Amino acid sequence: MPDLRRLKVWPTMESNPWRQPYLADLTYGEMYRLANAFVPGRKVRILEVGCGQGFLSLELARKGHDVLGIDVDEKVVKTARRVMKSDPYKSKRGTLEYEVSDFSSWNSLGKLYDLVIFNRVLHHIPRPNEVLDKVQHLLTIRGRIICIEYAYDRFERQSATWFYHIRRVLEQAGWFASNKRLSDNIQVSVNRIMKDWREHGRKERLNRFKEMHEPLRKLFRERHFSWEPYIFWDIFMGMRIPSVETEMGFARSLKAMEKALIEKAAISPVLFCFVADELGGKHI
Repeated sequence: MPDLRRLKVWPTMESNPWRQPYLADLTYGEMYRLANAFVPGRKVRILEVGCGQGFLSLELARKGHDVLGIDVDEKVVKTARRVMKSDPYKSKRGTLEYEVSDFSSWNSLGKLYDLVIFNRVLHHIPRPNEVLDKVQHLLTIRGRIICIEYAYDRFERQSATWFYHIRRVLEQAGWFASNKRLSDNIQVSVNRIMKDWREHGRKERLNRFKEMHEPLRKLFRERHFSWEPYIFWDIFMGMRIPSVETEMGFARSLKAMEKALIEKAAISPVLFCFVADELGGKHI
């Protein structure tokens, strides 16, 4: 189940990091640690927009916060509720609730929140400026927004070239599952990778970086902005290394490598973390 404290080997989830505890920790676990580092207090009221299967909401509730997760997908909310009910730590956590709702039309019933979180969700939501304006009105004085978001249009040739070399090595070792292998022609393969990446973003009508970042900066007082490793997630999806020890070491090295390349500005990162306060309040 999607629970960071009850991770198990899940071989049927072939193209999902939840299939191995160490992969889930390097991906979903890192999303939790990133968000948790900016939670403004010991016991706060939190709204997670687009909570999915609820792993982040669950973990924040276990830290003692009162959390509401909403998602438009009834199926994933059903999973979140099932995990919540079977939680062996539920007696020690804050309140935790889930609702099936589209945030754009969701009625907060007058409730305000100390923190609103978007975890790789805002890039899917049409008219992000209107959505963020709604968030502004949901925050308490000194309230905060944490936005961890994917900006597909930031994926450029440097990133695609690095992605190519990593995937090509795995393919040659027979450690990558794909319907179509990359060719030895680097230029052709890199062009294909870039085309596939960008076409997916356009087809899904994902928001571009500017469409998310500009309203965030306009509506909130920025406290923190960083670029985070994320391209390695796509490699994890197809990676099939038979030795658990080898796969674990490779996965950790891959994430560390991407982080180092981002810090040296050697590749263009695609995941940003934006943390900001409500404009009318003071910094905490």
